[in-house]
Amino acid sequence: MKKKFLKVILPTALALSASVSTAAFANPQSIPNGPYIEDNQNISLSSFMSNKELAEKLQNLEASSKGKMKLEIAGYSNLSPDGYRTEADKGEPIWVAKFGDNDPNKKRILITAQIHGNEQIGAQAAIDIIQKLSSNGKEVEEILKNVSIWIMPRINPEGADNQYEDTWYPTRYTHQTWLPENIGLPKDTKAPWYYNADGSERAQNNDGRVVYGIPGYDQNRDYNPNLDFRVENQNHDEVAAFLNSKSTNNSRYGGFFVTAEARTVTSVFQDFKPDVYVDLHHRGFNTVSDEDDRSVPVQFAAVVADPYTDPFTGKQFEVDEDVLKLGKQVNALSALTLQKGESHFGAVQKYPDVNLPGTALGAFALNDTAIMLIELKGQSQTLGQKQAGMLKETVTQPLFAVFKGLADGSINDVDTKVYDDIPESSNSISDPTTRD
Repeated sequence: MKKKFLKVILPTALALSASVSTAAFANPQSIPNGPYIEDNQNISLSSFMSNKELAEKLQNLEASSKGKMKLEIAGYSNLSPDGYRTEADKGEPIWVAKFGDNDPNKKRILITAQIHGNEQIGAQAAIDIIQKLSSNGKEVEEILKNVSIWIMPRINPEGADNQYEDTWYPTRYTHQTWLPENIGLPKDTKAPWYYNADGSERAQNNDGRVVYGIPGYDQNRDYNPNLDFRVENQNHDEVAAFLNSKSTNNSRYGGFFVTAEARTVTSVFQDFKPDVYVDLHHRGFNTVSDEDDRSVPVQFAAVVADPYTDPFTGKQFEVDEDVLKLGKQVNALSALTLQKGESHFGAVQKYPDVNLPGTALGAFALNDTAIMLIELKGQSQTLGQKQAGMLKETVTQPLFAVFKGLADGSINDVDTKVYDDIPESSNSISDPTTRD
């Protein structure tokens, strides 16, 4: 079938929720006013790594770490709920770089990146962190003496390496087809609401959609506070009724663990039992406020889910007060680390108030782990590799501050009010190209 290019104007997408739209700012919209990608402009992705290049880089870092880092394949992409038919059906490996083990006497932090394949810089920043932790030095030695750090730099390898018309076109979604009959459900059972049936992705800037023809899921809606939930093991009639009703098949409920990627990340989480979980994302463009037109490089969040009741078991989940306190302290320290006068780094906002129990952050927070969402500005189609160096520093500087704070206990002295006082998300630039 010939692929089609559909001209449908859409707003900039957020990584965790629907867009928060306000009028675009003009003359200039932000400081710095870009760089933004213009329609039909060539977008360079040459500095980003393919799956093959990522694997080679990780293997080289393990070899040079002198035993400090242990590299493992946590699982593979594209596992349907009914399992692999042959070894050849396995998708790409999902890597985890381990610095330390799951010793309960140490603080433990799990970091994941590129849950959406078109969010590249998080993976690049994760590699920079792995490289530094693999090196010698007193700072790293002091951190790893007291903190175990596990990093999964790319948990959506299929979306990351997606091709469109023989061109590398990273996409948000995984690659997988909804086949309810394979898990014992009626053939006409509706797919989870986060399924992308036609295989499509927002085009460059806001100029339409590209239909690349490979269906898949938004992996970051496929998690569930009930970490042991497996759709194929549930009562099939109950699951079908749940999915066939719009009142339940929506973002207010947990996901269905239909992707290998979500299952793999969750298995690592259950094995490691981290004190802190950090997920690296990208989003759209904002300025700080009506009075402050600096471009926002990053938004943080320590809360993304309300108390939750599992509709199938009745089990209740709620974020523990001490866990929430630690999450706020981690986010607050990260925000403080980026405050450099009136620099671009300091233009920090809080992510919009959301309730998304089907995200990895939401599900894990409801299982007694403090969380930090890091949302960098721009995606593959809207920024390419422009500002990559600065945006990587926007990740690595806060995370090393968090590592140190966990290692020496100073994280416990951070005032949670710092987090509460971070400016709320506002002044979204819905289309950066519409400016004077």
